[in-house]
Amino acid sequence: MAVKLWTVHFMRICVANLLLFISLYVLFPVLSVEMADRLGVPAAQTGVIFLFFTLGMFLIGPFHAYLVDAYKRKYVCMFAAALMVVATIGYAFVTNFTELILLSTVQGLAFGIGTTAGITLAIDITNSTLRSAGNVSFSWTARLGMLLGIILGVWLYQSHSFQNLLTVSVITGAVGILMLSGVYVPFRAPIVTKLYSFDRFLLLRGWVPAINLILITFVPGLLIPMVHPFLNDFVLGNVGIPVPFFVGTTLGYIISLFIARLFFFKEKTLRLVIIGIGLEMVAMSLLNTDLSIGISSVLLGLGLGLTMPEFLMIFVKLSHHCQRGTANTTHLLASEVGISLGIATACYMELDTDKMLHTGQMVASIALLFFVLVTYPYYIKKKVR
Repeated sequence: MAVKLWTVHFMRICVANLLLFISLYVLFPVLSVEMADRLGVPAAQTGVIFLFFTLGMFLIGPFHAYLVDAYKRKYVCMFAAALMVVATIGYAFVTNFTELILLSTVQGLAFGIGTTAGITLAIDITNSTLRSAGNVSFSWTARLGMLLGIILGVWLYQSHSFQNLLTVSVITGAVGILMLSGVYVPFRAPIVTKLYSFDRFLLLRGWVPAINLILITFVPGLLIPMVHPFLNDFVLGNVGIPVPFFVGTTLGYIISLFIARLFFFKEKTLRLVIIGIGLEMVAMSLLNTDLSIGISSVLLGLGLGLTMPEFLMIFVKLSHHCQRGTANTTHLLASEVGISLGIATACYMELDTDKMLHTGQMVASIALLFFVLVTYPYYIKKKVR
């Protein structure tokens, strides 16, 4: 009997992952703008919450191995997702900057443990011969959820109230928890492990590609927050309806899934990543002209779609047999760090769009050079699979 990847339980956890990312990223374009208005401070100041969000992810990371070994990992994942939903509700009641910082840190903690536990669950329910394909598919749904969440956040903020946006985020998160509850996880005897360790948190052998991935994801991070509204004023044809920038990015991301299948080379990683980062560079260059915003958004999605799965496989191939979960978590953490740094930087440059675009072009160029001169040679030398 043939072994299937897309079992009902794997589909459920992928949908749950998609919804978890939508629930979070629906907030990312608007939080800095909304909180700046509410607290009467510049968006340059509220943008720092994304750095605290990332800090929260790293603070909980060393405890991940203990939590998923000492307790049922499905329930750890569900509890973390529930905490994320509660933190989202908290944004409706923020009255000062300290509360905002604490709330974003708690949300980072919850997101960190929820996503890493989800990665472990996805590996547990996937046949060992299909785990690489499972890893890529699970990660792909996360990035699709990120893009859909950004689109939904921009659209809701433009046409509805912030309260409506929070409601959508909470409902999406709750449905994600419901999907998680239906995932069957095979019994696993509890393992006694240390309270604090880096096992299944950071792949130390992956520090070079991690730096490269931070540079790559920094670029789309610059374009997420609505402190640069010109990105979402692109009008579709004669209809007169403004289209959020990341609609095109999502389209390009989906198209990349089919383009990547055209590459049958044994060592396709070098070609795909160079093309992907190159498209990211072109996308940032085209943003200098209003007429090219639509094209730029599609090219950015194509670039990310070609690059991100290849970087995941780089981390997996640098890991030993028992470190697959760690490789996946490191890929996730590096991409979230890059995105958060990009958002925070964009908020800091809220009144200087030209400077933001030049920064994006420069960082994308550095990312390409770093990959060709440092990351790829390091990967070829150190890979163990």
